[in-house]
Amino acid sequence: MTDEGARPPRYVDKSLAEDVFLDDEDDDEDDEDGEYDGSGEYDGGGEEGDEPPPWPAGSQVSDAPRTHPCWSCAADVPSGASTCPECQESVRHLRLISTRPPVQLRHGGCGPLNLGRHPSWAAPTVAAALDGERGVSRRHASIEMAPDGGLWLTEHPAGTVNGTFVNGERVPPGDRVPVADGDTVRLGTYCAFTVLVVGEPPA
Repeated sequence: MTDEGARPPRYVDKSLAEDVFLDDEDDDEDDEDGEYDGSGEYDGGGEEGDEPPPWPAGSQVSDAPRTHPCWSCAADVPSGASTCPECQESVRHLRLISTRPPVQLRHGGCGPLNLGRHPSWAAPTVAAALDGERGVSRRHASIEMAPDGGLWLTEHPAGTVNGTFVNGERVPPGDRVPVADGDTVRLGTYCAFTVLVVGEPPA
């Protein structure tokens, strides 16, 4: 007979849960590393006055300066630097994203980026990306990031057959017009780039 209200014994299969502490076993025994007094506080054990063990060395916060890879050469650039110490390219740069053709171009502050199909006028990667695009001239337009942070687009002085457009407005041949972050630059009828600026403007 058991006392009225007493909890009947339960069977627990320990074969699938080794080293699991069960609340109905050894309730009255002290942990060898400390004691639990039922108050919600745990006595960590050891002699009085003992200091807690130090954190593992690997868990310390590093004091080394933060870095990020350069977009141009992939070298480590210290956080807050304005130029890459390896290639001297500016951290602030342009991204030109196009879905037709599906290409992304990056360009910093080292002169203008020529857009066109001519392999010796435009960068080889640009000329190859635009090769075969209807409406894009061999020498179409240039985009640049000025030292003061301004962005400018210039259609080739000789003009283009199908035109250059910023947000739908045609750029006259040879004119230098401002471009802003998020603007759309269209070369001819079909080829369009979204201009994105990465990085903080110069102080």
